[in-house]
Amino acid sequence: MIVLDRRSSDDTPARILATAWDLFRQLGARTTIADVAEKLGMSSANIYRFYASKQALCEAVCANQLGAMTEIAREIARGPGTPANRIREISLMLHRAMRDQMTSESRVHEIVEIAIRERWSSIGVFQENCDAIVAGLVAEGQARGDFGPGDPLKLAAHTLCACACIHHPSMIAHKMDDPLALSPEDIVDFALRALAHPDPFPTRPEA
Repeated sequence: MIVLDRRSSDDTPARILATAWDLFRQLGARTTIADVAEKLGMSSANIYRFYASKQALCEAVCANQLGAMTEIAREIARGPGTPANRIREISLMLHRAMRDQMTSESRVHEIVEIAIRERWSSIGVFQENCDAIVAGLVAEGQARGDFGPGDPLKLAAHTLCACACIHHPSMIAHKMDDPLALSPEDIVDFALRALAHPDPFPTRPEA
């Protein structure tokens, strides 16, 4: 379980998020505010001081978990190794996190499906942050001559899109028991070879 320590002098919100996450893993979408309050030994009214509804709490838990993944991706991006190796490490980290937390745990997967279907804002923020992190590494790789020309942000978005089948929880679940599915490593390496192409955005012939 990824836990990002966001505690301040008043750690109640962090305790609520951590407890809600644990209950989501056990109970899934049927988790209630009362369940969280009982687990924490406090009143439901105290939960509502911080989160106006169950929906708000669910979205906050989602944002917290995705925020933790984003921070790990940033740490990898700042670390050693070539830009290509760091993009590879980030992509595989995201795959493992989604597989282990958002897909393998069926109760959590219920909430993930709702979040995707309802387009929670935290998912859009997460995607934008991942694009920006990878774009920084693409620009670094271009400066080294490792990657082809083009807008780094656009190239980053295309790279992550090419890896969607190992990052999207529903697609991971669909392929989990498929013996013919490509390995995550092969998929990421294919995307990296595309980044290294001298003409990653060739001009299409007019119809």
